[in-house]
Amino acid sequence: MSGRRSHPRFTVLPPPEGVLRVRRDVTVQSTSPDDMVVVSRDPGVLGELVSVQSVAFEDEGITARVLESHLIVVDGSVRHQLRLHPTNGSE
Repeated sequence: MSGRRSHPRFTVLPPPEGVLRVRRDVTVQSTSPDDMVVVSRDPGVLGELVSVQSVAFEDEGITARVLESHLIVVDGSVRHQLRLHPTNGSE
């Protein structure tokens, strides 16, 4: 008979893996071959890889690493200035 104590009642499955993408609007202040400075409403996490997409860039955008994140005031609102280093997909 099924349903007895010796029969398994549940199965523990391995946790699924995935990628979380949080899209945020940023304002690009300056760009150079070595870094990019953007202003965001949210702070950056040092060392985090981010993707910056714009109509000015290629379709796939630019992958960059967050090097710095500083508080600034823009028109009376607190914002975060992020310095990014393009990785060109190599990191």
